[in-house]
Amino acid sequence: MPQRLDRDGPAARRPFGPREGLGRPALAALAALPAAVPGLVAVVVLLAVLQPAALGVGFLLIVLRQAAPLGIVALGQSLVVLNRSLDLSVGGVIALVNVVLAHRLVADAPVAVSFLAPLVIGGLVGAANGLLVARVRASAVIVTLGMWTVLIGLSYIVSQGAPGGRIHPELAAFAAWRPAGIPTAVLTWAGLTAIAAFVLRSTNYGLATYAAGNAPRAAFLAGLPTARILFLGHVASGLLAGLSGLMISAYIGTGTLNLGSDLVLASIAATILGGVTFAGGRGSPIGVAAGALLTVLIGAVLTILGIGTPGKLVVYGLVIAVAAALAARRTREGL
Repeated sequence: MPQRLDRDGPAARRPFGPREGLGRPALAALAALPAAVPGLVAVVVLLAVLQPAALGVGFLLIVLRQAAPLGIVALGQSLVVLNRSLDLSVGGVIALVNVVLAHRLVADAPVAVSFLAPLVIGGLVGAANGLLVARVRASAVIVTLGMWTVLIGLSYIVSQGAPGGRIHPELAAFAAWRPAGIPTAVLTWAGLTAIAAFVLRSTNYGLATYAAGNAPRAAFLAGLPTARILFLGHVASGLLAGLSGLMISAYIGTGTLNLGSDLVLASIAATILGGVTFAGGRGSPIGVAAGALLTVLIGAVLTILGIGTPGKLVVYGLVIAVAAALAARRTREGL
């Protein structure tokens, strides 16, 4: 006698029906998205309510220009976090780059010096960090925090405690240039993000970076140069921090003390929001770019609400904590 297909039959004992079967992959895909994606949607909706005019093209370009220096720093930060490391020296790199670019000897030299000096400073700092962290195996937090202190001290020495001066006019003109109406900082950020995404997903170095971050011991035993990968990640972080310092300095046009100190916490926030976890081996440059944009938009919303710097720091800290908790949950669940 055939069984009835009712609530007591075999169909009722199936784990899920056709609709649920289709829905589970979609829900899993949504859960695997970086926190920055739903965060961006929520902030855009909130902006539409609080300040509808803020959703225009002009405001978007302003936000993108403001997010570009952070996005560049966060891109470098993500390369070290991918390998279970951290770079707290990026703010010091930006501060030193700023006062060096505003120094008379650099500002009066050919413009090539102004373009190369930030990369040299960032590269040397990144190499020093990488050597101590990857080769000596010192704590990344202690090393990069100590390096930040050294760099801030050097910035005071270079500026003699009284920053000022001017940035090379051609550097300022380059920063003000807008091909097709798009700021050069935004184009630079987009280009670097695209290059990083290609390298990490389509080259042996990129695949080795993910492998070394996901399981360092297994990657080492498999013959991957894990120390070299970590070293290069710190060098890249230093170079990108130097480039970010160049962009910021070109926009403000003068020297100032402690420039970039706010980008340390913000770059970590953007990295975590972008889906890169301290467990290593997860995340992408595209997600980090979304995280940087979300971080800047959160700041804009807080400004509209009249919340000052102390309140913003509290919010950024909470955002990092929540994003890290969500990332840890996704890791445990294998999403």
